[in-house]
Amino acid sequence: METPPTYNPPKKSNTGLIIGLVLGGIAICCIGGVALLFFGGLQIFKQVAPMAECMMNYGAVQEALTDYADANKGNLPSAAAWQDELAPFVEKRLAKLKKDSGPFKVMESNGEWGCSSGDRKTGMAFNSKVTGKTYADARKDDEVLIFEVDQTGRNLSQPFVEQPKSTSPKIMGEHRGWITIRAAGGLEMGDKEVGRKFKFETNN
Repeated sequence: METPPTYNPPKKSNTGLIIGLVLGGIAICCIGGVALLFFGGLQIFKQVAPMAECMMNYGAVQEALTDYADANKGNLPSAAAWQDELAPFVEKRLAKLKKDSGPFKVMESNGEWGCSSGDRKTGMAFNSKVTGKTYADARKDDEVLIFEVDQTGRNLSQPFVEQPKSTSPKIMGEHRGWITIRAAGGLEMGDKEVGRKFKFETNN
């Protein structure tokens, strides 16, 4: 009698394991890549968002100056109480922004006005050199009406003196320049114009 052949079970294929490892690796890479993009984007957003909010705040004040001048025969607010006088007009502008601002936060009209950049906060000051002038007077010389200062407070007022860009807050590691609102030139950051919304039409 012949001895029956020895049964050798088929070797298990490693194909499934290899495919699983490959797919797992791809998944980890993809998830890791998405996570890196997410956290990287989040870091960029954290740096850029305050600047966007800053521009929104200054834009609201710029437009409020127009509204105030229209309602006050072309006069500018007083240096001593300029924020208090502008507050109702700023609140109307901010109310519109708050509806469409998404993840961005804008300032409160009854609080301190200014910007945030990391741990550094700046405020807004009224140029006391234009005290008593009408908008038309200030526009002739393109006077600075409101400007960014390295302090915070309510109704800050002082003569405007141009500050070096190297002392201004940073965005993405670079000094961005100080923000000003000019009577004719509009909203500027350093030597860059960022808006010409300040349009005045007198009713008198």
